Amino acid sequence: MNTLVPHQEDGSAGHLLVLGSGPQAEWEHALQRLNEGGPLLLIDEDPPSWQTPHLAGARTSNLLDLPQVLEEARKFAITRTIAGVVSFHPAHSRAAALLRQELALPGLSMATLEASILRHRTAQLLTLAGVDNSGALYANSYDQALEAAHQVGFPLVCKPASPRTRYAARRVTGIRELAEAFSAATAATWTGTGSVIEPLLDGIEATAYTADSPSGTRVVAISHTTFDPQAEPALLPVEIVVDADDVCTSAIEDTATRALAAVGHQSGPAQIRMRITSTGPRVISVTPHLTDPLMGMLIEEVTGIDLISQAGQYARRRTHPSDESRLGATAVRFLQAPGTTRMPAGDEAAQSHITPYATLQKYPAERRVGPLRRRGHLLASGADYLQCVARLRSAAAELASPRLSA
Repeated sequence: MNTLVPHQEDGSAGHLLVLGSGPQAEWEHALQRLNEGGPLLLIDEDPPSWQTPHLAGARTSNLLDLPQVLEEARKFAITRTIAGVVSFHPAHSRAAALLRQELALPGLSMATLEASILRHRTAQLLTLAGVDNSGALYANSYDQALEAAHQVGFPLVCKPASPRTRYAARRVTGIRELAEAFSAATAATWTGTGSVIEPLLDGIEATAYTADSPSGTRVVAISHTTFDPQAEPALLPVEIVVDADDVCTSAIEDTATRALAAVGHQSGPAQIRMRITSTGPRVISVTPHLTDPLMGMLIEEVTGIDLISQAGQYARRRTHPSDESRLGATAVRFLQAPGTTRMPAGDEAAQSHITPYATLQKYPAERRVGPLRRRGHLLASGADYLQCVARLRSAAAELASPRLSA
């Protein structure tokens, strides 16, 4: 299927090929930013709907079927100049790398890609570089998983070594749960890549976002995640906060920089997930690209740093200077539950602002996210982390009140 809409002339820049998208409320800001840098082509699981005004063309494909994705890209390349490839979902990294190789485009080296998408390989490289990490152990059979569990102890986390789906990690508190968790992880991993076992670390959950600067790669923002107890034993975010002046920055800058160097990442936006424990930061994963467009919007709102545009320009081998304007904090809370999520009825305009500091974004239809169903999200802002969280939770309580949910 091929969908074409009027767009600006190709010019010398060519098109940016985007692999995958998602709900409009989470993705539209990203497509707007990427489109500002030049015309976009989209390869996605479904035909475009709300995406259409931002695109110069679109095709459908199973994004996990590498030959199929390559074939659709080749069809684009017959009449369009493709200048770069961008993906956000970690499972689409292989397709993006294959396209760059096929079309002789700039991007991550295969060594960096494999070092980041194979969790146990990341842990090995971090350990060799002297970077404290989760110590993920590889397991390709239940016996190996059992042995690894005895090494790391309970509670632990069992997850795919190279996930094909998001939120496939599971918390395991004892032997009885291990077999089921390992089976689920195996079903969600790329064929032949196995699963990993790692300790469930205590401490503050943090993700550091880095970008290029004249002085080199540096941390430009940090997010903190709270996991949804409704999703247990799955580890599924329910609340994420970004503070422009995060107090944890100085504690993790060096760790983040050394983690990127350990996997060979040299340029372009990246993110490093870690736990800030009583003994210091311990890295859980290193991803040499952005994984969540919504986070790009939150980061830009409080720092002025546009990581989405930087990702697009990096894919085109351009520089993208940005001015910082650090102010306050911002946060998102996902509206999700095991069953049908209750949402306020009535006038859309009246319901969008739940409080003066929080807005509601509804999705046209529920979508499955891990073991839960998500129907929308709340966005809130504040002067700092504590005020932002208080406003976000106040809005969530207001949304659940009889006045709005009746």
